[in-house]
Amino acid sequence: MAKLGMCDINNFKLGPKSKRAISDIREVIDQGNLLAGVLAATPFYYIFGTPSVTTSPFEKLITVRDHDWSTFAKAMSGAGKTTRNRVFMIAYEQEIFTTGDEQRFWNCVSEAAK
Repeated sequence: MAKLGMCDINNFKLGPKSKRAISDIREVIDQGNLLAGVLAATPFYYIFGTPSVTTSPFEKLITVRDHDWSTFAKAMSGAGKTTRNRVFMIAYEQEIFTTGDEQRFWNCVSEAAK
């Protein structure tokens, strides 16, 4: 028996559609992690990696200070929310179309992803 949050999951076999959904969730999470990594690297590339007029250290500091960090923070937090929402949608769909222990399992996953 495994425990997922407040849910006890007994040993049971997942159906073919549930196995596919788990594969889809793994892919969504991998893509979400990739997106977060790219978003995190973007301002550093913009500030330090692109050829620009600002070549002196003082001008680089101005560029760092003037970068839109608020928008960057919103984009970073949005990436996690989007991934969680996509996981929720996959799990909720499985919850609707399954029964028994499998349905309880997907309910726990969808609740955890909210």
